[in-house]
Amino acid sequence: MIDTQIFGARIAEFLRAIHPQKAALGVEADTGISAKTVEKWLAGNSSPSGNTYHRLIEVYGPELFVFVNPDASPASLQEAARVCRQARLERQAATIRQQLSDLWGGR
Repeated sequence: MIDTQIFGARIAEFLRAIHPQKAALGVEADTGISAKTVEKWLAGNSSPSGNTYHRLIEVYGPELFVFVNPDASPASLQEAARVCRQARLERQAATIRQQLSDLWGGR
């Protein structure tokens, strides 16, 4: 079982990585969990409860679970997390390519 402080710190680290700008607002947009609650997690003042952690898992999938608790993750879940991360990064790359294209007028 993971220590609650480590659990909270890993959740915060993951959420900041997913939303490097305005993390609390990004998580709220993704999950419906209030930004005020997320800000408390990011500040280290609290950690997600069971229901909110389940909501985070619903939205961020195995990538979050494996990030938070890598030692308790079987190989199949680690592979699923890798696939999810790759898909997320490819979406981000496509967004950046589109922004660059827009910047240069579609050249």
